[in-house]
Amino acid sequence: MSLDEYRAKRDFLKTAEPEGGDEGAHRRPIFVVQEHHASHLHYDFRLEAEGVLKSWAVPKEPTLDPSQKRLAVQVEDHPLGYERFEGTIPQGQYGGGTVAIWDRGTYEPATDDASGPRTVTQGIEAGRLDFVMHGERLRGRFSLVRMKASGRGNGKLQWLLIKKKDDFARAEEGATKPVVRTKAARPSARATRTARPPKEGVVVTHPERVIFPDLGLTKGDVFAYYGRIADRLLPFLKDRPITLERLPEGLAVEGAPHFWQKDTPASYPDWIPRVELPSERGKAVHYALVNDVETLLYLVNQGTLTFHAWASRVGALDRPDFVLFDLDPGEASFPDVVAVARALRTSLKEEGEKLFVKTSGKTGLHVLLPWTEEGDHDRARAWALGVAERVVEVMPERATVEVRKVKRGARVFIDVLQNARGHHAVPPYVVRAVPGATISTPLDWKELAGDLDPSSFRIETIFRRLAHQKRDPMAGLVRGFARPESPARRESER
Repeated sequence: MSLDEYRAKRDFLKTAEPEGGDEGAHRRPIFVVQEHHASHLHYDFRLEAEGVLKSWAVPKEPTLDPSQKRLAVQVEDHPLGYERFEGTIPQGQYGGGTVAIWDRGTYEPATDDASGPRTVTQGIEAGRLDFVMHGERLRGRFSLVRMKASGRGNGKLQWLLIKKKDDFARAEEGATKPVVRTKAARPSARATRTARPPKEGVVVTHPERVIFPDLGLTKGDVFAYYGRIADRLLPFLKDRPITLERLPEGLAVEGAPHFWQKDTPASYPDWIPRVELPSERGKAVHYALVNDVETLLYLVNQGTLTFHAWASRVGALDRPDFVLFDLDPGEASFPDVVAVARALRTSLKEEGEKLFVKTSGKTGLHVLLPWTEEGDHDRARAWALGVAERVVEVMPERATVEVRKVKRGARVFIDVLQNARGHHAVPPYVVRAVPGATISTPLDWKELAGDLDPSSFRIETIFRRLAHQKRDPMAGLVRGFARPESPARRESER
């Protein structure tokens, strides 16, 4: 299908949205719903079909309540690469605002009549789509039904998104009033924990399930890894809102569920600590706080492979306590990544800053330092961008801050975009959701050489490495974290 309309509306020199066109189809078609804070809050509902994402703008949050029909305005097709897009579209660009993944999963066509299931394209032509969704939030049977032509919608086709009655249907909870939110006065966070974890600990279920088929690693192996690494990992997670990257079926099946979870379901035990952060629409999001090994292992047992943490903590969510430079090689070589990391260190060492380095767990490096200045995330990100631009001036043939991939060439992208409030980053010692079961691993600067192989740090090898270390190379980063007001003290003073 053509992406001409999608591309005509966007300037890819200014927006990080994917230009698309070269992605391969999934074995099982996927859907994605993105929460889009543009001129008004809405939800972008997308179904994979014929090499693109068929897309609708849904003004109200999708629901599992069959009695509540949601207006869905059909918009232009989007590239398949949009399924993972999260970030900020610059103001002045089409759809300017922030985009976050609200739900993601797979689906298959279905029908209520005897003619058999229609493809998405056939359903759009007929004016009715019936499908079964397998997501974290949206599950079971749904329909999209085209409405009769009207004067509304700027000439765009209008549909109704309807949940069908099945085992996943449930009544919608009462609406909450919207919360006004400004940069100067953000709503306060509320941390809760109402019970103690079980004395017998958390037990892994289905330990035999294969998670990493190339290595034969099972859910039990992943569970055991996180249990052993907890003492090193927890200081980087404590009191930070956590986004969970969940793969309940692992990587064994192509197209299996793979999604990011922010809100903690009410069905999770009440001994899991949460922080309640009101969204712009007034609906509370209950981020998990991974402050103890029981919580860590419970979430691993729910299919979490990777934990993504905020750069700030409860008590001071507007102020980061570290700054991250994410070095993405793209088409560049790993020795180039090493050279850029060393250039960052040299630049900031002259200013008296102490930097820390780790593998990203994939192909790049993360360079971090404590944020000890006054100021919020915007100031930290602006400062980081200035540092990155200085490095680019010194080595323009090897480094870039160019957001658009096609413009980077064989240069390392110094990404500072994750230093925004509400964005998250991969902490040390987490498992990455890639076939090699690689670990984001702290390094000593003297280890950083062009022949270093980031893929050598894996679940099966990491503890041999740690056994020979006298200290954690990133212990100094933890000591350098700011010390925000504790949630317990804040609650007691209310």
